[in-house]
Amino acid sequence: MWKAFTELLDQYHGLIIGFAVLGAVVLLNQVIYRHRWKSFPTLDEYLAAHPHCGSTAGVLCNGCGRRGAGMGVIGSGRLYTCTHCETGLYRADGPE
Repeated sequence: MWKAFTELLDQYHGLIIGFAVLGAVVLLNQVIYRHRWKSFPTLDEYLAAHPHCGSTAGVLCNGCGRRGAGMGVIGSGRLYTCTHCETGLYRADGPE
């Protein structure tokens, strides 16, 4: 039994290592991405920190005063950034 198992391991060790590395990269990417996503404030948090940025025309950038535009992130929601200075403003959680 062990001999068959070790022969199988010898034959496919490259694939096993490759899939293990791929799994580690995907897992690490998710950890980094989730940390980056949570680093953006929600709309309520952004407006609480910058009350002068809420207007009837939309949410304004704290840096330059221009409107923000949203960019969809598949399966997560939207990230809103300034259309002029490209500053990250806030996130809107939820699927697209």
